[in-house]
Amino acid sequence: MANLSDVIKIDKLPEKAIIPMRQHDGIACAPLVKKGAEVIAGQKLGECEGSDLAYVHSPFCGTVKSIELMPNPSGKRILSVVLTPSECEQTVDFIPEKNAPPSRLIEIIKEAGIVEYYEIPTYLALKPGKRIDTLLMNATFPLITHAYLSSLDKVLEGFKLMLEASGIPRGVIVVRGDDKESIKAFKSAKVDGKSLTIAPIIGKRHADYYLEDVEDQIIVVVTGNITYTPTMMNLLSANIMGRKLPLGYKLSDVHVVVCGVKSAKAVYDAINEGKPYLESAVTVTGAVNNPKTVIVKFGTPIKDVIEACGGYKGEPGKVIVNGSMGGVAVYTDEAPVVKTTVGIVVQTEAEVLRDEANVCIHCGRCVDVCPMNLLPGRIAVMADQGMFDRCREYFALGCIECGECAVVCPAKKHLVQLIRYSKLQIMNQKNETVEATE
Repeated sequence: MANLSDVIKIDKLPEKAIIPMRQHDGIACAPLVKKGAEVIAGQKLGECEGSDLAYVHSPFCGTVKSIELMPNPSGKRILSVVLTPSECEQTVDFIPEKNAPPSRLIEIIKEAGIVEYYEIPTYLALKPGKRIDTLLMNATFPLITHAYLSSLDKVLEGFKLMLEASGIPRGVIVVRGDDKESIKAFKSAKVDGKSLTIAPIIGKRHADYYLEDVEDQIIVVVTGNITYTPTMMNLLSANIMGRKLPLGYKLSDVHVVVCGVKSAKAVYDAINEGKPYLESAVTVTGAVNNPKTVIVKFGTPIKDVIEACGGYKGEPGKVIVNGSMGGVAVYTDEAPVVKTTVGIVVQTEAEVLRDEANVCIHCGRCVDVCPMNLLPGRIAVMADQGMFDRCREYFALGCIECGECAVVCPAKKHLVQLIRYSKLQIMNQKNETVEATE
């Protein structure tokens, strides 16, 4: 476990790089290159039109081997540019724009293709079209945060640039209470020559309580030992800002937006160095010989990341991207690392649980433990029967996929999978309705 604090950069070129044309929740990009084309690092490979987009750039020099549907960490096959990387170190001419006005900063972030860990393009997150008073940086993924502590000054500068670009007046950095290494680093850091205020979240003392007492634009708050995953945005807002998010509403409706540590560093690189979003930190844990955090270029197949960590320890039973609770088990390790990848967990065959689901006994335990006050068992039954309109009426979209219902279920029903399936179908119905009206 000690090795997890080690951060290495994977310099070895993969045999092939798979670069999906869609690495965000939105419109897929159209490829700008053709089979046989030579590309250089930083070159734009995909571009799309519309208001919900994230451009795709090549992290490698190389030759376009093919453009085809390829495996993706989402579990789907997505149109991808497949490259054969070369040792060439040529890059596009990166042009910094350090003193750009706010409107131009947003454009730079957009052009760089930066995407948040919850799949929304960063430029859209910063400009949701509503009044926002607080930008939260979610630093509750300890191992990811540790990977950037050596360049914490750049992360903080990137965070400031995000505030400047968006016009949001204040920023709050959220750190886990048991993450002593990060807390120590933030205590030593300075913004505009001043030390950061470090404040605990206790009872009803939320971030607003401390922001009223200090003149600082940015503060750090220490919360409980919780990692706020993409499905837990409402809990993040409620626990840190004291603003509960009604079901069906977005964070911007309570005047809050969220960014990650990785995107703050990427914003710094885009504005101060002119670099697009090409690589990020990924934690590799579980049944691998050398678990660690790696800096990996997007498009690198998962199997190459595993090899950089010493290979599999025994026969792998399951490879999960983005955590064993809310992540997705990929059916092949040929799937690439993408912009939203934060972790890879490998389980041995013996560790994989394959419980056979039995009939619900209506004990109500899933209702008792649900932090969102939903009826998980009822929603799961309706999802299993294809009653997705009823699932929506029972607020299936409010599920944060924490898995507590599945843990306590004596019938071993696959509650999280069924509820997640219902959410996917509800969103598909919504997208089809939008397309039909356009």
